Amino acid sequence: ILYHLANVMREFGKITSIGIMYLIQTTINIFIPSGSAKAALTIPIMAPFGDLIGISRQATVMAFQFGDGFTNMITPTSGVLIGVLGMARIPYSKWFKWVFPLIIILTILGFILLIPTVIFELNGF
Repeated sequence: ILYHLANVMREFGKITSIGIMYLIQTTINIFIPSGSAKAALTIPIMAPFGDLIGISRQATVMAFQFGDGFTNMITPTSGVLIGVLGMARIPYSKWFKWVFPLIIILTILGFILLIPTVIFELNGF
């Protein structure tokens, strides 16, 4: 399954592929807010997938980190976020409406910052 999916993704190019990996990690973060648990579940699949489509493991880990970090401010399954909002007496819906434009900006910025990791032949990438 991974091999055939990688063949399809290889046709999209590296920029689109890293963007899709980033989107997948961001989506998974909504359901699994724990970074270590998500890493244990997704990196064993995403690292070889990145190898098959020609994306370095460092770029794969950066897609994981960006996908994990930015959405932590709106993840409704995060005990820390909900606990802090409860202590501050801020309804989640009000918080979501206020912080969502920032999340959109950070998500776009994260994608832009991932592009050099697949375009340039940098040491470590």
